[in-house]
Amino acid sequence: MRETFQTPSKSLCSAKPLRNKLRTVPILPRSSEKAAGRVTEQTRAIAPMLSGLCTIVLLALAGLRVNATSLTGVIFSSEANSSPAENLAAVDQVHTTNRSPLADLGTAGGSQNQTEETRREYEEALKTYRELAKKEPETYLPHVAATLNDLGILDSDQNRVEKARKEFEEALKTYRELTHKEPDIYLRYVAITLNNLGILEGTQNRLEEALKIYRELTQKDRETYLPYMAITLNNLGIVDSGKNRVKEARKEADEALKIYRELAQKDPGTYLPFLPMTLNNLGFLNSAQNRWGEARKEAEEALKIYRELAQKEPETYLSHVAITLNNLGICDKNKNQMNEARKEYEEALKIYEALAKQDPEEFSSDVKRVRKLLEELPR
Repeated sequence: MRETFQTPSKSLCSAKPLRNKLRTVPILPRSSEKAAGRVTEQTRAIAPMLSGLCTIVLLALAGLRVNATSLTGVIFSSEANSSPAENLAAVDQVHTTNRSPLADLGTAGGSQNQTEETRREYEEALKTYRELAKKEPETYLPHVAATLNDLGILDSDQNRVEKARKEFEEALKTYRELTHKEPDIYLRYVAITLNNLGILEGTQNRLEEALKIYRELTQKDRETYLPYMAITLNNLGIVDSGKNRVKEARKEADEALKIYRELAQKDPGTYLPFLPMTLNNLGFLNSAQNRWGEARKEAEEALKIYRELAQKEPETYLSHVAITLNNLGICDKNKNQMNEARKEYEEALKIYEALAKQDPEEFSSDVKRVRKLLEELPR
């Protein structure tokens, strides 16, 4: 049996569509100037919200409806098993401004009744904004687009793919029209919606256009848009890896890693967790090509960071320590270093057993999996 790199079932972040908030439903703006002011202010709030919206990149292929099984036999479990739309494969992760209370009702963990209530409120708001936009398009068209995007996220979360696609496409069309008149305000939202469509469809062209826009915006405002570049690179990596374009996926993951290193130096509290995530993604790509030495180096650095994070937040990061130990064991077994692999599997098992006592539904399968790996390990 060939073992494969794994990703945590309890994800560090989920692959979701990017959420844009021009407004908080159902409060209506009185002027386009006020609405534009909120857009600028909220867009600059990207760093704090990234931890909840990151596109987990190449690790969450299943969560983005991208077929990853073609990638030289290496199949990842998803880090985004319960993801509303934004954010990358994982990937992302991707899947992005402050979320409203209404938005939170639609996330995984909310009841079906809450989700349907949220849908009704969004639909009522959309109907209202459409009527208002007939009289004052400059003021209310942005809110039509934003509400369509929110509905698209809700529908993608519930696997209503065609409905979500129509909503995202209408939002994109509206943002393109708005961008012709006010590109400084609305170009970023074209990119956000392209990202959402790219994630939903697993299409390269949408994500490439989004990345091109973010590169342009980053030249003007590096601090604000550099994280968006990393997210979109991760999303592209998902799509490329799912299409067995490993060379392109590696290039995108490498660039994303470089960006996250830069961001983590300035703001480790926000961006340090993205480093091991991206390192594990690169390890996945290298393992897919039997480049076990490079995969091990990346997993080793990821493990060091996860251990540091787990000391401060064990509930969040211990499972990531275990999964990275699992990946190191896979690397060492494939390098015929059985003693090292055994130690790594045993430590991973010990962590999983402790986690399974607290949450058997979530971690019992990991306990069984690692026990089997240990049993099959040559002595």
